[in-house]
Amino acid sequence: MDEKLLFVQFLHPGGEHGQDCPGWKCWNRGIHKRKFLKRPGRYDGSRGVQEILFWGEWEAESSVQCIERPTDHGPRFIHEPCYVVPKPYRRLQNTDPFVFGEEFLYGFCKQPTFRQLSHLKPGSIILFGSCKDGGFVLDTLFVVGNCPPVQHSSAKDLEGKIPREHSEVTVLPWYHNLGKPKECAQGQKCRLYFGATPNNPIDDMYSFFPCQPYEAGSRGFARPQLDPRKKLKRVLNATKCTGVKYSSVRDLTEMKSLWDEVVKQVKDNHTELGVYAEMPKECLRSPSPRC
Repeated sequence: MDEKLLFVQFLHPGGEHGQDCPGWKCWNRGIHKRKFLKRPGRYDGSRGVQEILFWGEWEAESSVQCIERPTDHGPRFIHEPCYVVPKPYRRLQNTDPFVFGEEFLYGFCKQPTFRQLSHLKPGSIILFGSCKDGGFVLDTLFVVGNCPPVQHSSAKDLEGKIPREHSEVTVLPWYHNLGKPKECAQGQKCRLYFGATPNNPIDDMYSFFPCQPYEAGSRGFARPQLDPRKKLKRVLNATKCTGVKYSSVRDLTEMKSLWDEVVKQVKDNHTELGVYAEMPKECLRSPSPRC
């Protein structure tokens, strides 16, 4: 299959994780959901690292704070991510895309089914989001970076090429879990992509997640709903709720104009472009006997 420069609308479940016992969420064993996360990080234009809030995927453990008087379409909980290395990984969900550390990583989800996802050219954009509140809401924009992707059909293929935390939270749950990797092992390898960053962009494009600086008593924010009636009309289907939508893009100049439009809509939503979140820490054991 040939590599293509594509703008990809990627749909994943948009439900919000809560808590399994007061103040704690166990590693997810059910369907994927999103968390409203608090983490030291940076956004475009910020001065150094500070606490930020953002929507994202984190299927491992987290401490949980309830939000009093949630806003319409906003979060009900704030999660601070951590994880206990499990033994075994049976039935545990993986976290993909992985937006922690110096560069975003994406390498598993939907690739066995939608094979073109394993054949994207640098500069391709993946909008990770959900069908919610009558439209498409965004949690992560991933720009495929210049760093050569890594083909893989086993956890061993990725040894020494990724952070330890990514291996323990994403790679090992995938390859020790749900049977999906068997599809990658039949001559159809998945591909691990490294996201473009502000320090290593592609035509001034880089990966980001909408975020806000943390303030005590914060009630959070709703995920930005992208308006397809503007410049995104050709590449965004607001009524699509599953799967992916591929849109061919002529060149990086056209791709940059689409990236600029997403950026504009995210900022019009009073959110910043989050570009870094500190790696979650391993904790020795869960405080909940349910986990």
